[in-house]
Amino acid sequence: MQGNDYELTETHVAIYDGFTSFVKWGTISIIALLVLMAIFLL
Repeated sequence: MQGNDYELTETHVAIYDGFTSFVKWGTISIIALLVLMAIFLL
């Protein structure tokens, strides 16, 4: 049955955790890059 994929819940949770971790560290790295640019360029 389409849409009845409850046996794949662990996979979905793993993908969600990976994605949120990627977004978190991506945001942190962009902020760090902007801070470093502000320090060195001003």
